[in-house]
Amino acid sequence: MFYMVEKKTILVVDDDQAINLLLVNSLSIKFNAVSAFSGAEAITYCSQHKPNAILLDVNLGDIDGRDVCTTLKNEYGASTPPIIFISGDNAEENVISCFEKGADDFIAKPFSAEQVVRKVDSLLKYNVLINNLKSQSNELSELVTTTMSQASSYGAVLQMVKQLNHCDSEQEIADAIFKFLSSQGLMSAIYFENGDNSVCFDQKARICSPIVKEVFELAHNKKRLYPLGSRLMASDQHCSVLIMNPPGEGTEEYGVFIDVIAVIIEALEARYLGFLRERELENLHYELTEVIFELHESVEDVRSKKQKLIDDIVLRISLSFHQLDMSEEQEDFFSKMLEDTVMTHDDNNNVIMSLQKKLSALVSDITELVKPQKAQTEEVTEDDVELF
Repeated sequence: MFYMVEKKTILVVDDDQAINLLLVNSLSIKFNAVSAFSGAEAITYCSQHKPNAILLDVNLGDIDGRDVCTTLKNEYGASTPPIIFISGDNAEENVISCFEKGADDFIAKPFSAEQVVRKVDSLLKYNVLINNLKSQSNELSELVTTTMSQASSYGAVLQMVKQLNHCDSEQEIADAIFKFLSSQGLMSAIYFENGDNSVCFDQKARICSPIVKEVFELAHNKKRLYPLGSRLMASDQHCSVLIMNPPGEGTEEYGVFIDVIAVIIEALEARYLGFLRERELENLHYELTEVIFELHESVEDVRSKKQKLIDDIVLRISLSFHQLDMSEEQEDFFSKMLEDTVMTHDDNNNVIMSLQKKLSALVSDITELVKPQKAQTEEVTEDDVELF
């Protein structure tokens, strides 16, 4: 199958009809050549069509060719077609003045048809090459800008995840998320659920409106990502984040946004579960401390009463030896039995005291475990974030 290659259009601007016709005939072998016989006609043609190149005589009847070039450059800027000046005056001053006005090339009269065609062909190829390089450069610049923007977002979200580890309440956790999302130009609300208990925070109003809380209760944990009209909810088992103004789908920002939200919801879930475990451990620590205190008081009371009772029994039996008319051997037997009883009582006391010390040591260990580890959180600047 053969495809017809569309010829490039060359606008020939010369008030000399003979030269104009010669140029058109020469160029028509390879290009689509169009005539204009005045500067005004050339300007009008360019406003209605877009030639691929312009052959422009310097000395036109109505407007100086250099002024025509200036007008076109001002009008179309970087999209102006390449312009080749034609002039019988090849003096240095004339050539330089043409280039100062924006000429891409210069052909001196007299010229050969082959020279003109070769000049135009070379200029068009050069122009295509330059446009391709510009396009590649723009694409590369956009890629670099996008990559740096993504790296900046990812670096910021990592700093936010670190800050979450220092949060000791649902409000502090929500505030850390809100601070990051606000830096990204996003408004949000956050929902925590633990069994029958739930709490909701709003980035702007602090307290969630009834409708936002109802939306959370209905849509929480239905889907990982749940579009809600112009909003988007991201959920995990115990947490949800409602983004009020997400970027539009199909945009470059949307892909980065989804990646960031995925990190945020996972970090939020992990920190909230950690917070719940810490709170349960604190409650356990409090209850265990109370039990240990009560046990200590009870043991001391029982030990004191038992000691008083044993001392009283020993005293009474000792005083009654002479009334019982016992032999010396019997008295020794009873004395030995009382002494063994007292020693056994002391051993039991030692066991109880050892258990008390172990329980107290356990409480001390739990106290250290649940003690808030408040690290010094320094303000993080962009220079502190190592991207690569």
